[in-house]
Amino acid sequence: MSWRCGKISLIILIISISCLYLLAFYFDLSIKNVLNFKVNHRSFPHRFNSNRKFKKILFWNGMFNHKDFYFGDGDIFKSCQVNDCYATYDRSYFDDDTYDAILFHGIELDRQDLPNKRDYKQHYIFVNLESPENRPIKDKYFDTYFNNTMTYRLDSDILWPYGIVSDRKTNKIVAPSNHVFWDIPDNDVNRDALSTTTQLKDVTTIANKNKEIAWLVSNCKAKSGRLEYVEELSKYINVDIYGYCGDDKTCPLSRDCFHDIFEPQYFFYLSFENSLCQDYVTEKLYKALRYNIVPIVYGGANYTRFAPPNSYINALDYDSPEKLAKYLKRLINNPNEYQQYFRWKIRYRIEDATPKTACNLCKFLHTKNKTNTYVQLSNWYSFNKCPLQRLLNNKNYVTKVLYKRKKKSLYKT
Repeated sequence: MSWRCGKISLIILIISISCLYLLAFYFDLSIKNVLNFKVNHRSFPHRFNSNRKFKKILFWNGMFNHKDFYFGDGDIFKSCQVNDCYATYDRSYFDDDTYDAILFHGIELDRQDLPNKRDYKQHYIFVNLESPENRPIKDKYFDTYFNNTMTYRLDSDILWPYGIVSDRKTNKIVAPSNHVFWDIPDNDVNRDALSTTTQLKDVTTIANKNKEIAWLVSNCKAKSGRLEYVEELSKYINVDIYGYCGDDKTCPLSRDCFHDIFEPQYFFYLSFENSLCQDYVTEKLYKALRYNIVPIVYGGANYTRFAPPNSYINALDYDSPEKLAKYLKRLINNPNEYQQYFRWKIRYRIEDATPKTACNLCKFLHTKNKTNTYVQLSNWYSFNKCPLQRLLNNKNYVTKVLYKRKKKSLYKT
């Protein structure tokens, strides 16, 4: 009898182990995950159960208290053209070395908090949306830790810009791009289109403007010298400063300041960056472009790669704040000329970049089989990437005169 019981127990054990292996194969999980019950209690998308080609993505350390890197988690790629990807911030979902990609917010990464195991085929992706002037790579250990990049830089492996410009007719993404072609209607073409485009459904918002420049700012000690520039600009034209750096102008976070205050009242908005670095163009520009107000930019990027021509005014195109003020006043006194800064809206629109970036991430993992090797990531990230900042050593802010004088030597590598 004992022999028979032992035989039955052995058969049951073999069947149990076989079932575990079948489950592991079916769900594309490691045996260790199954045996240790590591899989999270959340339901796994059914469409992946028989798809062994889908890519697994882990958000490792969170991004400014957002565990999901602002993308969401789970089956977030289902609306993408390439959608066989799954993302999670739950480190217990799979073993560390079984993820196809792990995203690290590089500037918040702690050497004491890293994956225990790593497969050489994995994509370890350095994610960052801050400029190297403000957030340098301080720990040299990470110089050779990553093999891919996801940043605002146009030469990133996966581009994550602060906004995108798409074509209204084709819905294709036009910018940001190193190779952009702008197709803006001539002034004599579609003369009435500007007043009928959906982006300018209420042209009276332009006609009724009665204030000159608005600026919403909370960082009063930016390294770009923008506050010093504005102080000089204010001597020749009125600038109303909202936020912590202003005197008495306030706009609570609960309000849409652009919709409620800036668009209906002001002609211009200051989209001034906190640092003057390559490709560093933030929401300060794209937020303003969504509304019927003309942004004035001040930064270290080639703005022709980021926004349509005559959609913004570049402060570095003028020899001094005084000359910029003179041009702005001319536009205010010539409504037809001012209105031409909205003609681009006939052809293009501004969209949120985050959903497109998520789709590009999934597509990247399905098309890039080989990983890169960074000998020194800091060289790519920061070396000579903010050359205009060096002009501030002797001056409080940058102008066209300084920019042209130093441009050739600054960008030599």
